[in-house]
Amino acid sequence: MAEEKLFDRSLWLDSAKDVAELFGDTESAAALVDRFVRQYLPVLLRCRSYDECDQVWLAFWNYLVAPATRRKLFGLSSQSADLLISGFQRILSELGHRNRDRPLTDEG
Repeated sequence: MAEEKLFDRSLWLDSAKDVAELFGDTESAAALVDRFVRQYLPVLLRCRSYDECDQVWLAFWNYLVAPATRRKLFGLSSQSADLLISGFQRILSELGHRNRDRPLTDEG
């Protein structure tokens, strides 16, 4: 996996702009992507287990749905946050990053 490609903000920005609540709001979409690339993505790449990755995604989801403030110009609905995260996870998967699978059990 070319790690430098993962940190290309344009890769994530295209996905973020598809979220209805960010449509046409390039400034908010860019701020969201910048936060993801600087804060959440490096931690996701270092995760050693599914549970660790899950905690990072949950933290990012909470950031996304938090109300808008003077410094954070957007607040997404939970459904939009879910769609955005799903899109970001798809990008990571397409670039060969595994989200640290849950251990297999005899039940599944």
